[in-house]
Amino acid sequence: MQEPLSMWRVELIHPFVIHIPIALLIVGSLFWIGSLWKHKRYNFLRPSARLLLLIGTFGAWIAVYTGSLADAEVVRTLCDPTVVEQHENYAYIVGYMFSGFVIIDWLTVNGYMDFLKKQFIHLLLTLLLLAGCSLLGYVGHLGSTLVYQQSAAVYQPTEGCVEFE
Repeated sequence: MQEPLSMWRVELIHPFVIHIPIALLIVGSLFWIGSLWKHKRYNFLRPSARLLLLIGTFGAWIAVYTGSLADAEVVRTLCDPTVVEQHENYAYIVGYMFSGFVIIDWLTVNGYMDFLKKQFIHLLLTLLLLAGCSLLGYVGHLGSTLVYQQSAAVYQPTEGCVEFE
């Protein structure tokens, strides 16, 4: 009798890791954009957003790394491996966008961007967050396409499911 595959396969680390950074980046973006309007009344929003976005960005780079590990395992089983390449390329862009936000925001907080108007920096950071979240959604769509249309890293049981008896 054939044993079912372990749930601790290398290609399954990526979906385990990715969901927390997605949530942190989206919620952090909402907090940061919300802090532009409500920073006086809810002064906790901006520091909270910065922390969520910092941890989410770090997690996004871990997800990119684990995605590369998964890519090595699943790419040879896919019907259309170009989707994996798009997924990976856009994931790098998302990582760079949120990293850019974290760096520019840190430079602003520490006074290195004082030569620029505050409104310009806020507009730039808001656009980075909106573009990053939009592209994050598209990267997620590509990832779900890999799983649900091409069965990436999905165990296919034998006919009759005899390995589960």
